[in-house]
Amino acid sequence: MSIKKKIALIGAISIVVLLLFSATLLPWIVRNQAVKGIGDATGRIAHIEKVSFNPFTLTITADGLGIEGGKGAPFIKIGSLRLSIGGASLYKRALIIDEVTVNSPALSFARLEANSYSFSDIVERLKNQPKKESKSDFRYSINNISIHNGSIDFDDRAIDGAKKHTVKNLEIAVPFISNIPYLVETYIEPRLSASINGSPFNFGGKLKPLSKSMESAVRLDLKGLDLPGYAAYSPVKLPVDLASGSLTVDAKINYRISADKKPELIINGELRLERVEINQKGGKALAKIPLLQINASRLEFFARQFAFNSILLEGVQIFAERDKKGVWNYARLLPAKPKAVPAAKPAKSNEKSAAISVASLVIGNGALHFSDALPAGGFGTTLSDIDVSVKNFSTAPDKSADYQLSMLMDNQATFSADGSFSTAPLTATASLELSELRLQKGWPYLAQFLTAPLKGTLDLSADLSYNRENGLKAANGSLALHGLSAVYGSREGFDLALLEIKGVSYDQTNNCSSIDEVLMSKGSLSLSKESDGSISLLSLIRKNITEIPAVASPAKPKTKPLAWNLKRFQLERFNATITDKSRAGNPRFTLNNSQLALTNLSGPDFRPAGLKFSSTFNKQTALKAAGMLTPLPFRYQGDISVGRLRIRDFEEYFPDALNVHVVGGTIDTALNVDIALKNGKPTGSFKGSCGVRSFHSVDAVAEEDLLKWESLQFDRVQGTLEPFSLGIHEVALNGAYSRIVVRKDGTLNLQNLMESQGQGIKVKDQVAAGQQPPVVKQESQVKARSAAAAPKTPITIGAVTVQDGTIFFTDRHLSQTFNSTFYNLGGRVSGLSSEETKLAEVDLRGNLENHSPLQITGQINPLRDELFIDLKLSFKDIDLSPVTPYSGTFLGYTIEKGKLFLDLKYKIDKKQLSSENNVFIDQFTFGTKVESAQATSLPVRLAVALLKDRKGEIHLDLPVTGRTDDPEFSIWGMIGQVVKNLISKAVTSPFALLSAMIGGGQDFSFIRFTSGSGSLTAAEEQKLLALAKALADRPGLKIEIKGYVEREKDAEGYRRELLNQKLRNEKFLLLAKERQLKEGESAEALGILPEETSKLLKAVYKKEKFPKPRNAIGLVKELPDDEMRKLIIASTVVGEAELQRRARERATAVMNFLVEKGALPSERLFQKNDDIHKAPEKEGTARSRVEFNAIAQ
Repeated sequence: MSIKKKIALIGAISIVVLLLFSATLLPWIVRNQAVKGIGDATGRIAHIEKVSFNPFTLTITADGLGIEGGKGAPFIKIGSLRLSIGGASLYKRALIIDEVTVNSPALSFARLEANSYSFSDIVERLKNQPKKESKSDFRYSINNISIHNGSIDFDDRAIDGAKKHTVKNLEIAVPFISNIPYLVETYIEPRLSASINGSPFNFGGKLKPLSKSMESAVRLDLKGLDLPGYAAYSPVKLPVDLASGSLTVDAKINYRISADKKPELIINGELRLERVEINQKGGKALAKIPLLQINASRLEFFARQFAFNSILLEGVQIFAERDKKGVWNYARLLPAKPKAVPAAKPAKSNEKSAAISVASLVIGNGALHFSDALPAGGFGTTLSDIDVSVKNFSTAPDKSADYQLSMLMDNQATFSADGSFSTAPLTATASLELSELRLQKGWPYLAQFLTAPLKGTLDLSADLSYNRENGLKAANGSLALHGLSAVYGSREGFDLALLEIKGVSYDQTNNCSSIDEVLMSKGSLSLSKESDGSISLLSLIRKNITEIPAVASPAKPKTKPLAWNLKRFQLERFNATITDKSRAGNPRFTLNNSQLALTNLSGPDFRPAGLKFSSTFNKQTALKAAGMLTPLPFRYQGDISVGRLRIRDFEEYFPDALNVHVVGGTIDTALNVDIALKNGKPTGSFKGSCGVRSFHSVDAVAEEDLLKWESLQFDRVQGTLEPFSLGIHEVALNGAYSRIVVRKDGTLNLQNLMESQGQGIKVKDQVAAGQQPPVVKQESQVKARSAAAAPKTPITIGAVTVQDGTIFFTDRHLSQTFNSTFYNLGGRVSGLSSEETKLAEVDLRGNLENHSPLQITGQINPLRDELFIDLKLSFKDIDLSPVTPYSGTFLGYTIEKGKLFLDLKYKIDKKQLSSENNVFIDQFTFGTKVESAQATSLPVRLAVALLKDRKGEIHLDLPVTGRTDDPEFSIWGMIGQVVKNLISKAVTSPFALLSAMIGGGQDFSFIRFTSGSGSLTAAEEQKLLALAKALADRPGLKIEIKGYVEREKDAEGYRRELLNQKLRNEKFLLLAKERQLKEGESAEALGILPEETSKLLKAVYKKEKFPKPRNAIGLVKELPDDEMRKLIIASTVVGEAELQRRARERATAVMNFLVEKGALPSERLFQKNDDIHKAPEKEGTARSRVEFNAIAQ
């Protein structure tokens, strides 16, 4: 055998032996050495079920590898390990592994306590082994590294409740790792995937980890990582509990570092946080984040440039709360502040600001839950549906971002804003809108300032802009408060349906503001002046408010005051109720349907502003004003009018000593004024007219009418306030009624209209006790000297006219009460003036008992310092029978008949009175004797008989003189003087005594009248003609005529008769106007046809003076005929005076008929007074009648 063959054979045998060794002994050796090496290194029991080696492919496979943990539990298990060694290892002189494959590796370990794990003993064992020096020239290339179906089980027993973590389906792929030079610049692309606690995780990228210029490009893909399980591994103790949350990351990370360039770290990709719930320690919620998604296009951390494609925060909920100590829940999460140390000056930095850009920022369906326990009662609210959108945000210069914001407050109020802003330079615009914000929600914060909550809803909108050059500007601002209300005091409060402010603008640079309109609509206010003088409205402001300590602030530079302008203020349909509890009776006043308009208000330099006001006071009085108002200093130029202001509404403000009750009366005023405040005093002028309508006052002592009138009008009034002056063109008094009463003690009711100060007993009580009330001295007597020294006030009154006046006189100090009425008082006083040289002309007229005429003429001046009077008085045809109470009391006899005629002259000049009294008495006849302790003992019947001439007439001339400043001077003394003169002169005029006769013959004792009528019927006229014929045949008889009435029937009939008479008068006037009257035709003879009634009734209704129904604009309403008739009849006053008059009219009608139709001399006919209600003595006699009594002449 040749050597070559031997060598070949030996080689073949060696290869076979080597292969057999590699296939049989080598795996066994490797297995035993590996188990022993692992055991020695870890101190744990290791095992390998099987090791195989393929010498042809240089592949080693190990199955069933494992390392036990404590107590026999598995620590590491590997299903199989495959490793293939590359043949290039020999000629490359480097370890080259073509493939490393690990199947089903499993790692199980536990954390026993902080920094202590179940494998900590292995770590300590490895640390204690001697270190071997590594050769730096070792080269290697490990390729195709892969791990399949790996798993990790981690049991964390160091935390409360323990926690287990798992990693399943672990897949790792690394193409190669090498430091062989020709492979350095070749990137590897590692990949990693697993399920971490059920959350998928993927990682992949490119690395050059062993290059001198380190580079990496990594893709991180993590899906749904459950975050609470990792909170315990935070390096610092978290102040919150992470209840839930998951993290998903899909990002690319590029990192480069080299010696000659700045490092670079660039990240792009997406991060998602889902279902995050963060709670306070103890369980209270802090925040909930259903979704936070950040998409970064390029984040260059070292270059400080951050670009985001989008940031989305969906459904976030923030829970903010403050405790009773004022500490916020988020503030408690912060670490305690260190003790203050002197602040070091900040070092100058050349580092440029970060450049940030966000293409889209969206917050959707967010919520803020706010709770505050600091205010009394606590406060809580929820801001929901918070939506924020920001587009194209950038910190780069001159880059503007657009934004939109909206939210819902407590499921009612809404807020929205949109606009734009930039950070370099800082600018911003905003269009804001707030709707339906409930004011009551803020009550816990207002409770320290107010005593009751404000209710209502607020709407607000505005356009705002800001930049450093022009500052803040606002435009198109508006505010609306709906249903604003509050309660205070005792069941009082205010409410306002709408407060609206429109067109608000503001300019910070010029410090000016403008408002187009302020509107207050449909409101009401009730307030009181309390007994202590306070106003109930002010009780809404809490007293003793805790003062907030002032915080020192740097002095601000002086700026000009805010210039403002309000183009229009409008108050409409506003009602107010004012109660004065400081007065007895708690008077209440109301203002209804108030309207106020102000135009062009401005400040701080106030200019005249237009004003227009109207209201209804106490549901009747019309208040109006229109003009120009300057608030400061105050001045008003314009019109003021008051219509139908009831005097009685202010009765509680009358002097307490006033013994007069005002039960009716209204004031009308229309003035044009120019008034101002100067040094706190009013100045200015006024002109216009005013009047008092339907005035009615009652004597509070006797509780009977005192003074009343239909109208007192002052026309063309003008004057000044400082100094005071007054001019009145005309004063007109219509329908006046005055009641003069002589009380039982002989005093006049006019003497005690005011109680004296300090008087202990009321006047009314003194009258009831029969005492004489004290007479109050006139104030002019007390202040005579000071008044004389004061400058004279200029007063002029062009004319005073009186129409349809009535004076009712009652004397109760007689044994029989005396009543008399003066009717039709009217006339004129012209030229009243306070100037000493000017005298007023007087012309007054009237009728006593609607029969006896009175006329007063002459001159007076009551306004100058000393009264001047020069008057003539003519009083004719006065029937003396009604004054029987006086004759019976003082003379001892009644007066059966007689008439009085007076011609008087009175002159008072410089307090000196001189008078002439010419008296003519016709056919004066005494009646029966009257027992009276006050009666004179003089022979008055003889005196009268002597004073009469043959015609039965008495003529007297009685001059009277005296001084008005004489304390003994009185009108009653003058009357007594007249009586004495009468008796003294009686003996110079002989009179024959008349004897009474009793009539007989035919029965004409009464004449029947229709109920209410004063006219004779045809039948009764025939009866009177027969009576006249009988009297003509008996010239020695005279007839006494007495009228009677039936109280109920005559009162109603009288009203209807008066209406019929007015209708006939209207027809008479109409026929006269149309020239259709027949010659000699009178109103009484006219008949009213049915078709004429409506027209005539309207004419009568129009002339009536009683208050009539009016429409909305104040005009008299048109009424149906029946309604007008009812109102006229109902407003016709028929009392005792009217019935007395009707009784006299019946007697007068009979007397006139006998004179005119019966041809009897009037001297034979006399009316006689009797009880007009007396029942007839004969049965079958009508109660509405005139009775006759015959006497001899």
